[in-house]
Amino acid sequence: MRFTTASQPHLEYRPSGFHWRRRWPQALRAWGPEVSPKKMSLLLSLRSHVLPDAKALAQKLTLLSDIAFASVTERTMAISPDIVERLLDGLSRFLIDVAEAAREVAPVRTPEVAAYELQCSDAAIATVRDAIRLRDRDMARDPLRQVADRLGIPLDETDPDWQRLAYRALRIILDANEENFRRDQGVYSTPTAVFSRALTSQVATRSISQPNSAPSLTQNDAPPAPVYPTAPVAPVPSYPVSAPDPAGGAVAARPIEKEMPKDVAPELSVAPVQEICTTHDTSPGPTILDTAEVYIEKRSQGYRTFKFNEDPNPKGGESWAKNSAANVRSTARLMERILGTKSLDDITHEDLTAAFTLMQRIPRNYQAKTDKRCPQVAADEADEQERRNEEITRARMTKKGESPGKIEITILREKLPRLKAATIYRHMQDFQRVFKFAVRQDEARENMMADHIWESAEVERRMLLEDDTERQTWCGRLGKLFRTPIFQDKLEDAGDPMYWAPLIALHMGFRSEEVLQLHTGDIQVIDEIPCIVLKQGPGQSLKSMAARRTVPIHRNLLELGLMRLVEERRRAGEPRLFPWLERSANKKTFTETFSKRFTRYRKDNECYDPQRDFHSFRTTFNHLLIELECQDSHRKYLMGHVERDVNITNYNPHGFAKKTLQKWVNMIEIDISMIRKPYGDMPLADVTNLADRRVSA
Repeated sequence: MRFTTASQPHLEYRPSGFHWRRRWPQALRAWGPEVSPKKMSLLLSLRSHVLPDAKALAQKLTLLSDIAFASVTERTMAISPDIVERLLDGLSRFLIDVAEAAREVAPVRTPEVAAYELQCSDAAIATVRDAIRLRDRDMARDPLRQVADRLGIPLDETDPDWQRLAYRALRIILDANEENFRRDQGVYSTPTAVFSRALTSQVATRSISQPNSAPSLTQNDAPPAPVYPTAPVAPVPSYPVSAPDPAGGAVAARPIEKEMPKDVAPELSVAPVQEICTTHDTSPGPTILDTAEVYIEKRSQGYRTFKFNEDPNPKGGESWAKNSAANVRSTARLMERILGTKSLDDITHEDLTAAFTLMQRIPRNYQAKTDKRCPQVAADEADEQERRNEEITRARMTKKGESPGKIEITILREKLPRLKAATIYRHMQDFQRVFKFAVRQDEARENMMADHIWESAEVERRMLLEDDTERQTWCGRLGKLFRTPIFQDKLEDAGDPMYWAPLIALHMGFRSEEVLQLHTGDIQVIDEIPCIVLKQGPGQSLKSMAARRTVPIHRNLLELGLMRLVEERRRAGEPRLFPWLERSANKKTFTETFSKRFTRYRKDNECYDPQRDFHSFRTTFNHLLIELECQDSHRKYLMGHVERDVNITNYNPHGFAKKTLQKWVNMIEIDISMIRKPYGDMPLADVTNLADRRVSA
């Protein structure tokens, strides 16, 4: 006997229990026998005879299948979306910019010629509309080829999605022809970028010069002439005029310099790199930092693509503001210290080349926000200090009769650390994001960073030339850490996070924030197994959906008294396991403050290694699971990594048995015999000092 329930779609009852059944989408079956499913329906047993439970499971499966079917049937273009966007963007810019450039250099025309050319433009628009009406895509073929050649993008016209790309290109051609038709009649939708900046500068100049009174004009009064700030490094006065941009498009303000004798001409060349540290205004438009602040504000509100129809994601914006806003702001501040307070539209390719060349020499401890020196001076001083140190070291060691090899290694070790390749690349990426935003906001003509950001192969090449700083495991080094005072002496607070946080991360593979934000309610006994349940809660945040997991507590932590600490916190009415930890002022996280304290502790106790930090405990846990040949699906679950195997994600929605997970966790062997337990009435560790053990032996 089989029947379906009217109140719940896709739910039916059979003698073996409730089942969830749903037909495959028609669009998926139409793809052909080689990819379409063998059966007409997807059938899953819910293993339940209880209707409420079956309804709840069926609702979840229906929601998941809706998402899965939508992602499969809504096929995106086989030509990748970023290439499609670049092609269509390049096509639209090409059609508009070429026509605008031709308009700027065209001779005077008579009214008759103007009328005839407008008729030709109108006929061209009608032709494109006919092509769209007839679905004739041949008109878009040659323009797309030209744009692809200019951008260096391979264009496969045999691709099955070529039809869609060509149709979109027809729409772009129609929009461009209509825009050019309006411009040929002198109708522009927006004022020029230069005029907008000049108007903004004029208003700002008036407000500064007359802070307490608004300017008043009579009918006979002429408006005051705008004052344009000029760069102080120019040796002669310059007068901004409107000149056509050779690239076409917007009109830019360019200074025309007075003619000088030939013996002074070299002073008018591009400023050398040491002179681009100026902090004076060189442009009336928004500065680099101003544009970056607007970008940060928009991203913090949840905008990402900045398209006109984008709906913001406030929660995503909040996460971005916490994790990435400070990096973008530091990049903008550093670039402004190097290039000067100019707008993005006034930056040249020579400026960017000089800036990123200089960046490779900047000391690693340089702070653009607080350092009074400009980056060029800081780099020069670092070079000079290295030179002096090398001379002193070489003379001292040569006098002692040291070998050339030892002298060379000593000199290399004394070199001052400069910005790492990964840091420079991060600055490039963030600066390019600001540039792209400025182009969207019509504050820059083009993304000039596209020609300056390193390719991935170049980043890898530069990183290979640097000293190896890859994170290492704590394997073989735990004994030295466990002999430090926090693990040897009696604790003033039995719940000191400096004691417990490293041990929890090491034995359970947790991230630092996952450990430090634990609530006492997150420690639970499930099926008689003590576990820690990681979830989103008040004042808690997780890195991803995969981070939500339940991990059995390692037996070492139970022996050290973790459950007793939890009970003490509950009796004291404390909701958090480490109630005295405070969030950082910058990122509002516990990790930012605790990491500095942990680094200082390791340095004070002579167990500091830059390649072994707090996150290395998590790396160690993962490494030990691999050494034990732990099943990948179990290891990914314990680590909180994203699972891609559909056999796990679709057919094992409730996770793994706690007994199975407990087996893998407890298989990790870590010697804690030298650690002093925090509670005096519990049995002490086997030894508190390995030296005593060696003497007695």
